[in-house]
Amino acid sequence: VQEDRVIFGDYGAAGGMLSPKVTVSVYARENVDSGGSAPELWTNGAVAFDKIVAPPLQVGDVVYVGTSDRLMLALDASSGELVWPEPFSAGHSIWGQAAYRAGVLYVTSLDRSLHALDAETGSELWKTEFEGAIASKPVLNDDLVFVSEYGSQVHAVDGSNGNIVWSAPAQNWVWGAPAYADGAVYYADVDGNVFAVDALTGESRWQAQAPGAVQTNPLVVDGIVYVASEGESSEVPAGALTAFDTSNGEQLWRQLTSAPLFTAPVTVDEAVVVALQSESAILSAYDLLSGAPLWSIAPPFEE
Repeated sequence: VQEDRVIFGDYGAAGGMLSPKVTVSVYARENVDSGGSAPELWTNGAVAFDKIVAPPLQVGDVVYVGTSDRLMLALDASSGELVWPEPFSAGHSIWGQAAYRAGVLYVTSLDRSLHALDAETGSELWKTEFEGAIASKPVLNDDLVFVSEYGSQVHAVDGSNGNIVWSAPAQNWVWGAPAYADGAVYYADVDGNVFAVDALTGESRWQAQAPGAVQTNPLVVDGIVYVASEGESSEVPAGALTAFDTSNGEQLWRQLTSAPLFTAPVTVDEAVVVALQSESAILSAYDLLSGAPLWSIAPPFEE
């Protein structure tokens, strides 16, 4: 979401008997404050051929879109037309949103690599390989790029040359991206372990526990780290949102949800909001400090 535009991709739609190919589209809609439908700006259904999992990234007048058919595309954000002479092709699917800094586009892939691209041309500047596939986005601070991977590690990489500065362990796959705030990196694995490490050295600060697998990135706001999890256990059969103190990992509050949480929490004013994969609610909001329920929105399902 940027410059009054909302840009997103889909998983594709079958063309039917006469057109057996799957059509995958990128859409741009006007971000309007009033009710009703969002006006269409453009739709491009001719640039991707497998589902789009990664959220697009808008940088100025360009939107960068990663696809499951291993492509990174650069489109004109106003028209949807291709910008680069050729799309960049990774060794496997791109599921994480790209990151941008000072003319460099950082791209992770299931090919177990972090790629640095010239954002203007799409040419590769360097590549760093890891042990496991990378399903999440890279995260930046001033100098480093933080990357999580299925090899049960999180890494800090020098953003100028791709050299690995440090690696910190987890106890299982790290599916979601790490979060960086105030000199620390926070991440969680699919066993529900939550970790905080020093951003410069990778040394452990604390470890805590969330109920169920964590498949998304934590959110850090004003000294609190929020972790959304599946909660698939006898104790928590649905889902959970847990708040921890960033200084020591102490649990501040936990709210159970009626469905597992697979997407990252976000903040809206004084609320933390999560998305549920459930007919009972599509969005639920909780007070940032106390965790008290504030509101839920259910979609208007038709009979």
